[in-house]
Amino acid sequence: MWDLDRSASRGLMACRGLYAFTHDRAIGSAPAHKLFEAICIPPGGDTAARSFADYEVRVDRAALEQFPEATLTELVR
Repeated sequence: MWDLDRSASRGLMACRGLYAFTHDRAIGSAPAHKLFEAICIPPGGDTAARSFADYEVRVDRAALEQFPEATLTELVR
């Protein structure tokens, strides 16, 4: 999707992770804000992040266990 749009604001963007939630019902079976809160990407260290390696994706599996009808699939890591 980024190959067709080379605007200055996007520069050399690359997909580094893709997480998808699948629900048992078409209208959803868990609140989106609760599912999104289970995925956290805090900057590592005490200094400002300078590269993608300075970040770590954390998935709170315990929080997701509250919603067994929603499944997390990690499509790109």
